[in-house]
Amino acid sequence: MRHIVGFSGGIDSQEAAARVIAQFGAEDTILLNSNAGGNEDPLTIDFIERYSATVHPVITVQALVKDLWVTDGYAEKRGFDGEAPLSFLDMIHIKKRPPSRKAQFCTSILKLAPQKRWIEANLQGEDYERYTGVRRDESAARAHYPDREWDTYFDCYVNHIIAGLTKDECFANAKARGEEINPLYRMGFGRVGCAPCINSGKEDIINWVIRRPAMIDKIRDWERISEHTYFAPMVPGLPMNNIDQVVEWAHTARGGRQQLFPIWHEREPCESKYGLCE
Repeated sequence: MRHIVGFSGGIDSQEAAARVIAQFGAEDTILLNSNAGGNEDPLTIDFIERYSATVHPVITVQALVKDLWVTDGYAEKRGFDGEAPLSFLDMIHIKKRPPSRKAQFCTSILKLAPQKRWIEANLQGEDYERYTGVRRDESAARAHYPDREWDTYFDCYVNHIIAGLTKDECFANAKARGEEINPLYRMGFGRVGCAPCINSGKEDIINWVIRRPAMIDKIRDWERISEHTYFAPMVPGLPMNNIDQVVEWAHTARGGRQQLFPIWHEREPCESKYGLCE
C-alpha cells in the first residue's frame, strides 16, 4: 500500500506528511507537490526544495494544457498542444477568465489533475490511499469532514489525517520535530500557496504589498498581458477589479469606502499569528 500526501509547502500538508510517515514509514509515503502554474512565492518553492532535501523527498508534478479538459485529445481539437506545460497565466488566457471563489477551477486543473496523471503513470497495479491537510476548524464547510471517505476522482480512499487538529497544534508539532516551516508564516501570511490566492483577504493582500511586492507586480503584469483582472469585485457595486484597486480596497474598513491607514507603512520584522516569533 502506498500513501500519497499532497504537499503544498503549507503547515497543514507538512503536518499531514509527518503523520503519514510516522504511521506507515518513509518508504511507502509519497509526497506530491503541484506547482500552482508558477503562482507560488519563490520562498515557498525554496522551502519545498529544502524540505525535500532534509526531511522527505517531494515529487513536483506539472500541469499540462490537456488538464483543462476531461476528454482526451480535446486540447488538440481546440488547436493547442495538450502536452505543453500549463501556467496560471496560460490558464487565464485559454479559459478567458481567472478562477474565482465561486469558480475555483485552479485547484482541479493545476493541482489535482497533474497528481492524478502521475499516480496513473507510476502506480499501475498498486494499492494506494490519499491524505489531505484538511482541518475541521478551518471553516463551517469543513466542520463535519469525516476522518476517511471514498474519493471518486482518484478512485481511492482519502484520509483527512489532521482533521481534528488546530493550526497552532500543527506549528507546535513541527517545532517539536525540529522541522523548518515556510518563512512566509513568520511574515504574517495566513495563506502560503498561490501568491496571492484568489481568496486572499485584506490582511494578506496588504502583506503581499509590503512584504513581497514582486508578487503584486506579477499580477499587474498578468492583467496587462491577459486583459483580464485577477480578482473579482470584492464589494458589490464598487468598480474594483484591477490589482491596484484591490490594493486600495484592502486598506479600507468593511464596505470598502473608509480608508483605515496609508497604503505604505512599516511592518514589524516578524508578525506571525501563531506564536512563531517567540
